[in-house]
Amino acid sequence: MQYNPHPFQAKAIQMVCSNPGTAMLLDPGMGKTGIALAAHCVLQHHKAIEATLVIVPIRPMYLTWPAEIKKWTQFNHLKVSIVHGTPKEREKALKAKADIYLINPENVNWLLNCGLTFGTQPDMLIVDESTRFKNAQSVRFKALKHMLPHFKRRLILTGTPAPQSIEDMFSQMQIVDEGERLGRFITHFRKQFMLAEEIRIGGGKTITQWYPKPGADEMVAYRIRDVALRLQAEDYLSMPAISYNVIPVELPSLARQVYTKLADELVAKTACGVTLTAATAAAAVMKLRQITNGWAYHEGGESVRVHSAKVNALVELVEEQQGTPLLVAVAFLHEVPAIKEALEEVLPAGTQVPYLGGGVTRAAADKIVEDWNAGKLPVLLAHPTSVAHGLNLQAGGHAVCWFGLTWNLEEHIQFVARVYRQGQTKPVVVHYLTAQGTVDEDIAKALAEKADVQASILNRLKGTP
Repeated sequence: MQYNPHPFQAKAIQMVCSNPGTAMLLDPGMGKTGIALAAHCVLQHHKAIEATLVIVPIRPMYLTWPAEIKKWTQFNHLKVSIVHGTPKEREKALKAKADIYLINPENVNWLLNCGLTFGTQPDMLIVDESTRFKNAQSVRFKALKHMLPHFKRRLILTGTPAPQSIEDMFSQMQIVDEGERLGRFITHFRKQFMLAEEIRIGGGKTITQWYPKPGADEMVAYRIRDVALRLQAEDYLSMPAISYNVIPVELPSLARQVYTKLADELVAKTACGVTLTAATAAAAVMKLRQITNGWAYHEGGESVRVHSAKVNALVELVEEQQGTPLLVAVAFLHEVPAIKEALEEVLPAGTQVPYLGGGVTRAAADKIVEDWNAGKLPVLLAHPTSVAHGLNLQAGGHAVCWFGLTWNLEEHIQFVARVYRQGQTKPVVVHYLTAQGTVDEDIAKALAEKADVQASILNRLKGTP
């Protein structure tokens, strides 16, 4: 199949080829992998580069990039080497002659320690899902920072550049220009764009939290405008409607008592006599999230059922779907067996509810995805972290349900984007099971505030006030 880029994709390719550093801020499903491969081929054809190193999460490393190369005729000639596996397997892949080297973020520090010795020395760097490097203090970012001078061209790809704060932009732009636009040091960035607030955390201790200065989003967008391209799906693609539906869940009185007591005193006893404790306020918030969902870990390392209100609401939603596939985001592994059991009781006899998340092998996950996209699964449970990138699930359904919300805006956006992306032909509905008067509502509010900050930056980059 011939790769014929849309006009917006051709614009993106031209920008990558014209700049030594580029930030490609594309909504999920807009073909960023194809754009990157096309730019590589153009630059390689004109002898501007020999090879490219792509840093990408594991799932798209194995699925998305090789599939795109195989799919399009113009890319079929590219030799790919996946640098993953045991140390010997990684070393062998590194020494192989290739056009594209793929490596996951977790192995960047190993790569630096290996001395960057490739079979074909890459002079272009692509960081796919660059928010994996948003923490300027992380080991992986510090390792990557040492590697940057080895690449004469650098490209970052993400649709969610500032999922938590504008501070997320700092290290990602370092990859693009080594600090030319937003500064070389996080201390200077904070001084210029942020305000500090001291927060008491108990025991006479305080921590510093940083917030954007008024107008900081505009200042950051102005600084990076010449190397950042913002493309929004709704502006270029014919996308179906998307709607959001909050399903209120009322905690039973006994569960409410457990919730309130733990929130106030950091210790509470469930109806069955199991004691729940939280050592700190942060641990209490995690425990409160568990309680709102229906189960919580106790000191024995096991989970105890606190209530069934939320799982009952999910069962009702599945029944209302009348067989229409539903992708369900679950927050904790200990919830999965009970949710499966409850759903399989109301689904046709013999129907199993699979789970995508930690502990699932790659082969098993591939089979689950295949069955989902073939319309064979009425319900699929998934952990947002595990499926946030690299999976196309739009063929299998058009309904999403958040059983438990995440604080992470990027995970929220990317999880929904597994279904709401190019190729989806039906209106998408996103359901939220929300326990009233609980941390569920706090998380939803925090997500909305983070989304406002990110939207402000992205809108300014595309010229929308």
